Amino acid sequence: MRQRSDRGETLVEIVITIFIVSIAVTALIASLGSAAGSAKSHKDNVLTDTVMRNYAEATKRAADACIVGANYTVVYTPPSGFSVSGSGTGTACPALTATKLLTLSVTGPASVTKTMQIKVRTP
Repeated sequence: MRQRSDRGETLVEIVITIFIVSIAVTALIASLGSAAGSAKSHKDNVLTDTVMRNYAEATKRAADACIVGANYTVVYTPPSGFSVSGSGTGTACPALTATKLLTLSVTGPASVTKTMQIKVRTP
């Protein structure tokens, strides 16, 4: 005669175990997908910020070469997929004692937009 402890697992126990393991694996895969999306978003923000700072430096370099009453032009070619714009760029240099407030904007390939305000002056 078989003892009760000699029996194997029932089909119901196996199905419940597979169900619990599948929920755990699904949660793991979802969290990895979320982490990958977050990493891409962070990378896009950092790249856009880097392009913004490079554009601001190019604008300041252009203004450093200013002569009062003359115009200055910002020479900056953004990387592929990025667009830059600024208010006040390409206009007259500020007077010797004045500063000029410029608003710069960069839009990245993932539609991440950053803006920055800088002050330029004639040296």
